[in-house]
Amino acid sequence: MGLDIAETTTALGIAASLASGVKENFGSMTKPFHAGHAARNGVWAAQLAREGLTASEAALDGKQGYLAAVGAAAELDAALDGLGRRWQLISSGIAVKPHPSCALTHAAIDALIELRGRYRLDPDHVAQLEVGVGRLVPDVLIHRNPATALQRKFSMEFCAAAALVEGHVGLATFGDARPENADIEKLMPRVTMVVDPSLPDTREQHAWSRVTVRLTDGRVLASPPRGARGHPDQPLTMEALRAKFFACAEHAISRDDAEGIAAQLEHLEDIPDIRALTSRLAGSHE
Repeated sequence: MGLDIAETTTALGIAASLASGVKENFGSMTKPFHAGHAARNGVWAAQLAREGLTASEAALDGKQGYLAAVGAAAELDAALDGLGRRWQLISSGIAVKPHPSCALTHAAIDALIELRGRYRLDPDHVAQLEVGVGRLVPDVLIHRNPATALQRKFSMEFCAAAALVEGHVGLATFGDARPENADIEKLMPRVTMVVDPSLPDTREQHAWSRVTVRLTDGRVLASPPRGARGHPDQPLTMEALRAKFFACAEHAISRDDAEGIAAQLEHLEDIPDIRALTSRLAGSHE
């Protein structure tokens, strides 16, 4: 928007009073609303600052500011270290989720789909399915017996059972109109999520998991600790990225439109005016 330093400072001050989003809402409509709400409020704060609305210059770091309110004042120096010199998108990389569920379910989903294909697993022959996870995961995947499609996205029990029963986890897996799958419902009580202290505990590896499947004939099949596809250390192939895009796009636009947009996105740096892409998206949406 071309705001100057004073206006930008004011925009940050306004945004400090607009901040929101708590994990307790995971599994509800409010969880996906968080990201849109934050983005809208950020733009709104900048627009208000541009029009002259005032805010404290110390709204973020003042004695009674945002950081003090959320108990993070002591972390300010660390947060500012490298500001303007180190860019998070570059240092941490970009992750693309191949499955439309919480990212903490993805390593287990990938492992179970692979085990299912390799051994042609029949869910009826599974006596127990154990998923080892990091210490933070149970506080996020809080729905052991999910009652809604949104809760299923934050249920390791459901996601693991769906991966083993159906061999994939896609948008249809979490559709509100989807009929109950008796095989998934039957397998879920045999899925156990346990904290495994041997798993990596770094920020980059907190989503790692391991899987152990015990069969009724006594065999034990295991997938060792692993991360998920789509993370910077295991990027999706272009084929997988296109498949993900088309699976999402088909709910809103035609395949021909999706093909054309995908081609533009793959060569975004060659588009002289970004409106050539955004106008197409807006036209498709209408």
